[in-house]
Amino acid sequence: MLTMKILLASLFTLFTCQSIFCQAKSDSLQKKTTIIKDSRIDILSETYKATYTLKGYRVQIHSGNKRQPANQTRASFLRVHPKTKAHLNYEQPYYKVRVGDFKTKMEALKYKNFISKEFPNSFIVSDDIEINELSK
Repeated sequence: MLTMKILLASLFTLFTCQSIFCQAKSDSLQKKTTIIKDSRIDILSETYKATYTLKGYRVQIHSGNKRQPANQTRASFLRVHPKTKAHLNYEQPYYKVRVGDFKTKMEALKYKNFISKEFPNSFIVSDDIEINELSK
């Protein structure tokens, strides 16, 4: 019985010392860890973010089969709303002018109502939107 108590006490002491030693060793490892990162990783990350798109909504203010009227509509929109991006897309045979980058249809609807006096035939379309515009 005495041998069993000594054996259990020895095992308990051994496990306690081992766990304390492991904690001290892991703490010292955390203090010495440094991360070396190549600057090209940041450039690559920025390039990826610039090309990443998300499904969202835009307001289409013009659609026609001639480029010149589409450019004029885009220019007139940008004169009045210089902070909102206007995109000119060509989807054969139509030139389409779409404005804004909205995550939700509700945001797009509010903006459509805001510009409806200037562009009464505008409507909301689902489109790939740019992430950079949303984060600003």
